[in-house]
Amino acid sequence: MSKRYQRTSWNVLLAEDDDDHALLIQMALERASRLPVEVHRAHNGDEAVKLVSSLQPDLVLLDLKMPGRSGHEVLQAIKGDDELRRIPVAVLTSSDRDEDVARSYGLGGNHFITKPENPAELESRLRSLLKNVEELSSIRRGAGELGATATSAVDPASVALRKLAAWAALAVVLMALAVFAYVVGVVHR
Repeated sequence: MSKRYQRTSWNVLLAEDDDDHALLIQMALERASRLPVEVHRAHNGDEAVKLVSSLQPDLVLLDLKMPGRSGHEVLQAIKGDDELRRIPVAVLTSSDRDEDVARSYGLGGNHFITKPENPAELESRLRSLLKNVEELSSIRRGAGELGATATSAVDPASVALRKLAAWAALAVVLMALAVFAYVVGVVHR
């Protein structure tokens, strides 16, 4: 019978270029955790890729809009590397665009959190995130070396195609209304 891993602290890489946001996130993270949290900060995407390789953190909190490599490019680098892909990555960004969510999950992101305005809400979301990561890390997969093989069901191209179809449908409705207005005489030649 195997022993369950008992975490004694968190080693977190925070990739955030905004100093104020980074401080708020770090404070909320420390309040959200029942364990000590060591936060390492990357100020841009290039630094994030270097730090994740050297630190091998328990969790990466990743902003999407950063100088250098974007958050999506960082995510792609992490999840494309056999040694790093098992590190959980939570996108923590101000964006709530469907394209950003779909692309983040499509690139292998594990979580997507839109930064709330309220610090208490941020703390609550981070507490839930840490609990989820903790629970997932305690799951043993067979002999312990099987990797995750799931891929996202959300395809960024299908999101774009749905948007295009919606805009096309709107154009058809507007054209039909214009023809109708012309036929009934609302619009004159």
